[in-house]
Amino acid sequence: MNKTFFTVILSAVTVGTILSGCSNEPGTGSGSNKNMDARQPVTIKFWHRWPESQKALEEVAKGFMDKYPHIKVEMPTIASAQYTAQLQAAISSSDLPDIFSNQAAVPVDQLNQLGLIHELDDLFPAKKKEQFYEGTWTEGFTTMGGKIYAVPHFTPRRYAHVMYYNKNVLKNAGLSDKDVPKTWDELVAVGQKIRQSGGDVYPLILGVKTDWLMTGFIGQMATAIKPEVVPNDGFNLKKGEYEFNSPGYSETIQFLKKLQDDKLLHPNSLVINYREASSLFAGGKAAFIIDGTFLSSELQQNNKFNDFGVAPLPTKDGKQQYYAFQGETKASIHVKKDTKHYEEVKLFLNYYMENYYVKQLEMGIEGSPIIDQNKNTKVDNPQFVTGQKIQDETFVLSPHPFTRNTAAIQVNTEMNGKKPKENIGKILEGYLAGQVKDLNGQLNQLTADYNKAFKDAMNKVTASGGKITPADYQFPNWVPLQPYTKDKYNELKK
Repeated sequence: MNKTFFTVILSAVTVGTILSGCSNEPGTGSGSNKNMDARQPVTIKFWHRWPESQKALEEVAKGFMDKYPHIKVEMPTIASAQYTAQLQAAISSSDLPDIFSNQAAVPVDQLNQLGLIHELDDLFPAKKKEQFYEGTWTEGFTTMGGKIYAVPHFTPRRYAHVMYYNKNVLKNAGLSDKDVPKTWDELVAVGQKIRQSGGDVYPLILGVKTDWLMTGFIGQMATAIKPEVVPNDGFNLKKGEYEFNSPGYSETIQFLKKLQDDKLLHPNSLVINYREASSLFAGGKAAFIIDGTFLSSELQQNNKFNDFGVAPLPTKDGKQQYYAFQGETKASIHVKKDTKHYEEVKLFLNYYMENYYVKQLEMGIEGSPIIDQNKNTKVDNPQFVTGQKIQDETFVLSPHPFTRNTAAIQVNTEMNGKKPKENIGKILEGYLAGQVKDLNGQLNQLTADYNKAFKDAMNKVTASGGKITPADYQFPNWVPLQPYTKDKYNELKK
């Protein structure tokens, strides 16, 4: 693995309150402050899985050099695709770093059961907690048993997908921002005009090798066809079961195949990842690319490219799409339970919350989980601002089984490691490559395998005394595309 270490030196001078409303002086928490009092060198190890954050973290880290010159933070660059394996290996060998980012493959409930993560309530007095977005402190994501075990890294309203367009490519084809497609038919029509302009420029490019990205945007596009199936995990919240074989998934994948057959999809798409795709997009080889809102900063910083715009994903008939916001924070960091440097870690995390959140806003990476920082930070990046607006409009507050019955958290933990290795992104890759002949058969099998793992996990939880039934996953009073508010949960109890 390519690891580029940079070192941040922090000193242990007198520490006052780092954040408004916080009191985190040395010795006030559960750890020891002997290292700080003696000014002995201390090394903190921090692993994260967000390449888009690396530069902002590095810049913020430099700020520690003057303030705390005796604490060294080692932060290796870890490829996001390798992070899960590295984290699991560290857990198996009891070699976790002091601070590490979360990963869905190892949920917070499991980490807590194994005694691997530190409770962080002393970092978040009541006034501090109130500064974060509603939904930040949710059982099974940032909290367990009402205690905080994770610090948010981004806004909880994240992971909606958008479409980027290369203004130069459109201009060369006699098109403009007004021609950016809102429907699949419009994408085909605009694509044909682009291909008619000649050369090796294509309408759309995708990094199909990045299967999690393909899975995400396909699920989001699919909601315009069957909104009962939430895009986050392919679960039908009306029926209470997985439904990857829904018309939404099937028709969306078939549409992408049609783009490939009609030579409207860049031929390299099948053999590249999302970063390689964005480089070709920035190089003028494609008019459109689909990615997360964080791509704005990467195009500008990594590719030195700024002549692009941001638009919502085109949908089958231009109908509304959504990404389900279910009151969770999916990007966060944990602290190792037995860290020897908890006081120093607290200093780091307080500085991180005060400085990193603002820095990522200024750099156009992602929104802050703290409301006032989003309101008060000046962002001179119109594409990022547009992307954030689209993302915010795309999110719809949707039901979540964790909120209805916390025993669902245990079911999720039991499913961990037992879900099928297949996913929508891999099925797309096989279908485009001609290896998958029976698309609906593959989707049916994926659905059956997920539902079996789900049923087995639920049976195991109930057998051990957990009180949960399939009905806890069914929300008959939910109207898809409309916010599912707290009073809706109370209706189900009547």
